[in-house]
Amino acid sequence: MKLSIILCTYNNADSLRLTLKELSRCELSNIEEVELIVVDNNSPDNTSDIFKQVKSLYKYKINYIFEPKQGLSNARNSGLERAAGEYILFTDDDAKIPANWLQIYLDKIQQYNPDCLYSKISVVWEKPIPLWFIPEYRPFFVCLDYGNNDLMIEDVHHEFFGKNFCIRKDVLDGFGGFNPKLGRCGDRLIAGEETLIYWKLIKSRKKTIYFPDAEVGHRLKKREYEFSNMRKMYVDSAYSFFYLSKLTTRRTWGGRPLYPLKVSFKALLDHLSNLIVSLLKNDSRYVKYNKIQIAKHLKVLSLWIKNHAIK
Repeated sequence: MKLSIILCTYNNADSLRLTLKELSRCELSNIEEVELIVVDNNSPDNTSDIFKQVKSLYKYKINYIFEPKQGLSNARNSGLERAAGEYILFTDDDAKIPANWLQIYLDKIQQYNPDCLYSKISVVWEKPIPLWFIPEYRPFFVCLDYGNNDLMIEDVHHEFFGKNFCIRKDVLDGFGGFNPKLGRCGDRLIAGEETLIYWKLIKSRKKTIYFPDAEVGHRLKKREYEFSNMRKMYVDSAYSFFYLSKLTTRRTWGGRPLYPLKVSFKALLDHLSNLIVSLLKNDSRYVKYNKIQIAKHLKVLSLWIKNHAIK
């Protein structure tokens, strides 16, 4: 089997139904090349019922796994363990999938024989764009667009997201899968598990390809239209940043990585200065933006002082 799709889901049954129906309509020249693995990460809603309702729509192989241990990395690793494909293609329960998505990935695998490849992600705005939205928030909406040409990726500045990336199973197994101490866990909006995989790909000089042709959409949850959710994502990202630094930074003091200390002090000075400018200009959007940046980096300093352990 060439390709295993792993879709991890938590408490998002209505959107999952849409994504699973879209995946069932994907056009394939050979259905024997593909399987779909849906990993239910201990959802309290009717996720398992949704799977049963749509399973008959599929012409290619589809499996359901229940992973009781909370955490996106745990769910992905559970799917990885069961996957039979040479390549693993990851997506989410809020992805809008085009009908040619799977075949394009199979064609690109045939073309490049890569270790990893990934494509565009755009936001599906089903409601008016919030007044507080600014371009700086795009990464937190999982937007990804590196242009309209295929690229060989050899630097750390073209990171992918888990909604739309593919990797050789043996490569991901060789990396030890996803770090279970990183990644979203229930309502905790911590990330970094994909970043760590990306850095390992670059460091080990694996053949990594970006291509624009397999774009997926990101359907937003109701809470993602609220500024309170953006603030939580920024503050929770302090944990990701600090944990990643502990895992990857060589220079330490008292068992603490020095890199986040340096970055956060500089960021605090910059955003305090920008906050004053935004207040003088009466620019409420950037007042909010600078305030949540300050909150994030104060949290980083708090984690550094406590030398917060990865749990």
